Amino acid sequence: MKYISAAALLLAAGGCTTTTTTPSDHTPPIYYQAYDEGWYTDPSINPIFDEEWEAAEYVRRNMMNEIYSGHNYVVRVINHRYEVRQVNDEDDDILHTTNNFNDAYEYVVEYSSAHSDLIIFDLKTGEGHEETP
Repeated sequence: MKYISAAALLLAAGGCTTTTTTPSDHTPPIYYQAYDEGWYTDPSINPIFDEEWEAAEYVRRNMMNEIYSGHNYVVRVINHRYEVRQVNDEDDDILHTTNNFNDAYEYVVEYSSAHSDLIIFDLKTGEGHEETP
């Protein structure tokens, strides 16, 4: 009897409702990066790919089928395409990551008065953009 009463109260209160969530339009894309920690300061050696198999193939080719090549790649998942780095004789630090070139450029503009050595790296193309205004 308790269960029937609880069910009646639940239905009277609006019944069972199910909420579904949809992915946000702001969900960052997922990229697969062929990453070598020993070369973390050189983004051109750590490219990103849209598909995991592409990154795995890059790793396989550049590790030269287990022959020592000076690289120790792993495939990792990241959620950004552009890195703003401070690059000079002493530092090579990632200061900002984003998926939008304009966002990276705005970061450089905002902080260029304090840093004259900011570079935007596109991990997909391997290009660096010295965009200091």
